[in-house]
Amino acid sequence: MLSIGYAACHWCHVMSRESFDDKGVADFINEHFIAIKVDREQHPLVDDTYMMATQALTGAGGWPMTVFTLPDGRAFHAGTYYPPAPRGRVPSFTQVLSAVHEAYNERRDSVEQQAAALAGHLAEMGSGHHRMLGVVGDGAGGKATTGLHDAIASWIESTRPAGGFGPAPKFPPTQSLIVIWQQLLTSPAPQELFDAASTTTEALLLGGLQDHVSGGFARYCVDEQWQVPHFEKMLYDNAQLLRMLAICRAVCTVLSGEFSDLQRQQRAANLARASERAVRGIMRWMGHTMLTQGADGVGGALAASLDADSLRNGQGVEGAYYTFDRQQVRQLLSQLPQPLPEGLIRWGEVSEDPGYFCLSLARMPQPEEWEVWDQLLGLARELRSERSVPQRDDKVIAGWNGLAIEALCVAADILEEPGYRDLAVQVAETLWEQQVDRITGRLARTGFGAVADHHNEGTLEDYAALALGFGAVAAGEPHGIWGQRSRLLLDRALDFVDERGLARDTVELDQVLSAQRGQQPAATVLDDAIPSAASLLARALCAHAVAQMAAGIQGEELHRQLERASALVTHTGLVAGKFPSAVAGALEVQAVLDRPVQYLRSSGGTARELARWRTVAAVLGMGLAPAAGELPAGPDGSLRVYPCRFTSCQAPVAEPGQLLGVLRLA
Repeated sequence: MLSIGYAACHWCHVMSRESFDDKGVADFINEHFIAIKVDREQHPLVDDTYMMATQALTGAGGWPMTVFTLPDGRAFHAGTYYPPAPRGRVPSFTQVLSAVHEAYNERRDSVEQQAAALAGHLAEMGSGHHRMLGVVGDGAGGKATTGLHDAIASWIESTRPAGGFGPAPKFPPTQSLIVIWQQLLTSPAPQELFDAASTTTEALLLGGLQDHVSGGFARYCVDEQWQVPHFEKMLYDNAQLLRMLAICRAVCTVLSGEFSDLQRQQRAANLARASERAVRGIMRWMGHTMLTQGADGVGGALAASLDADSLRNGQGVEGAYYTFDRQQVRQLLSQLPQPLPEGLIRWGEVSEDPGYFCLSLARMPQPEEWEVWDQLLGLARELRSERSVPQRDDKVIAGWNGLAIEALCVAADILEEPGYRDLAVQVAETLWEQQVDRITGRLARTGFGAVADHHNEGTLEDYAALALGFGAVAAGEPHGIWGQRSRLLLDRALDFVDERGLARDTVELDQVLSAQRGQQPAATVLDDAIPSAASLLARALCAHAVAQMAAGIQGEELHRQLERASALVTHTGLVAGKFPSAVAGALEVQAVLDRPVQYLRSSGGTARELARWRTVAAVLGMGLAPAAGELPAGPDGSLRVYPCRFTSCQAPVAEPGQLLGVLRLA
C-alpha cells in the first residue's frame, strides 16, 4: 500500500488523522500490507509514475494518492482520499483495504492481468510523449515553429470574464502570463492582448488567491470568481508569480505611456502599481516567513511550503489563520479611522467553513484609496498576530529555490532593489554550500536544515532551474564564479539528454518505477505547475549562451547550445494552438530563439542610465554586458547600446523605446 502526499496537503492530514492514526486500521494494514509513505516533493518521479497509473485507473488524480501494487511495483488498484465511513458511492478506507486484500489472495491471476495491462498502457503513453518531442520514429515534432501566433489567439479567445483560461478550480496560469506580457512589450498592436492579460492578472491580484495581509499567494482558488483560495502556499508558485508580476509591472509602466486611449492608460498604470505591491508582498513573505537557517546559524535557503491548516480552538482547520468571522469583520471595519470607499472590498465566504470569510478587493483601488486599504490590512495583520501560524515544511528543494533565485534577480533589476539580489545571492550560496557535492558535482534535490540528502540526486528540473538561478546571479559576469557554477550544473543536466535528444527527468529509473512505466524512460513533455523540465533546460541553455555572447565570447559551442535548446522545444507547433498553456515554457524559449535581438552590449553611460536597460533585458531574457572597448560610446562618453544576434550587432540605439521599435518591426 503506497500513500503519496505532501506536507501542506489538507486532505493528506485529514486521512492521516481519520485512518492512519486509528489503531484498528493500522493493525490491519500492518498485518496484510507493506505500507510505504512517500513525500511527492522529495520523490517527484515516484509521484508522477503512480499519478499516471491512478489517472488511468480512475480518470482523476489528487492527493493523498492511495495505490496498491504488486511486489515488483506495478499498480493494480488506486484512488485518492478514502473516508473512514462510506460516503455515497465512495467506500470507506477499511472496505477498500479488505477488498484489495481479498482480491490479491483469491483472484491473483486477474490482479496480475490488471497490473500488466496498466503497465502496457503507461508504456504506450510514454512512447506517445516521446514522439511528441520529435525524437522517436519519423520525427513527429516536425519543423520547429514558435506557435506563438496560434497560442496568443487561443489565450485571447479562451480568457474568461472572471479571468483565467478555464473553469474552477482556478490555478494561476503564471507561465502563460509571462509569455503574454513579454509579447506585449514587442507587439506592434498590443491592445487586444493587453485586455486579455490584464483581465487574468487583475483577477490574481484582486481576489483571494493573494494573501493581501501577509504577502504571497495560495496555490489555487476553489471558485470561478477567485474569491476563496485553497490556503496552502507553495514556494514554486510564489517564485514564478514573483517573476511574472515583476515583468507585468515593467511592461505596464511602458504601455501606460504608449496607449492612446485614456482607459487603457489608466488600467496599465493601476496594474503597474498593484503588481509592484504584490511583488513586495511576496518578497516580505519569502524573507520573513520562508527563510530557513543556514549551517552557520545565519543565511539559509527557502522552505518548500506553508500548510493550509492551522489551529482554531485546538483543532486543525483549513484556512484558520487566514479567515475572519462576522464579529471580527465588524471589529476591523469599526476600527478604521475613515470609512472604506464604496464597492472596494469583498468578503468571500468559505463554503467548507461557513461563517468565515477571506478578505480581498472587489475592484482596483484609485490612487487615493490605497491608504485606507493599507489601514485595513494593518488592523487585520494585528488580529492575525494572535493566532497559531500554519506549519512550515522546512525541506529545501533545489529546483524551487532555483526558480526563486532567478525571480529575485529579475525583480531586483526591474524594481531597482539591490536587497532582492542580496537575498538571491544568499539563497544561492546556501544551495551551493549544502546541496552540491564538492567531489562528484552532483546536486541533491532536497536538504533538511543544514543536511542535504545526497542519496536523492536532483531531477532534470532541479539542475535546469538552479542553473537558471545561478546564471541570473552571474548578471553580466559569465566568467565569474556564478557563471562557472551555472555551467557545472548545465553540464550535468546534459547527461539527462539521451542519444536521441530525449530530455529525461532522471538519468535512469530504478527497477520498480521502470516496471510500472513499461520500461519507458520518464520524460516530462508538457508544463504542469512548473514548466516542463525540457523547457527549463532549453531556457537555461539559451540564457547561458546569450550571456556568453553578450560578454564578447563566441564559438561553435554556443551555437550548439542554441541548437540543443531549439531541439528541446520543437513540439510547440503541435500543441500551441489548442493547448498553449501546456507548452508555455517552451514558447518562451522559442520566442528568444526567433527574436532578431538576442543580447545587448553597452558602451559608455552611467549606472543610472544602464538601469533602464537592465529592466528591458530582464523582461525579455536578454543578455546585457559592457562592450569593454570593442564598440564605441556616444559623444562625450554617453551611453550607446548595441542590439546583437549571434556574431553581428546592429547600429546602436540610445533609448529602450528605439530597441522596442526594432523588435516590433520584426
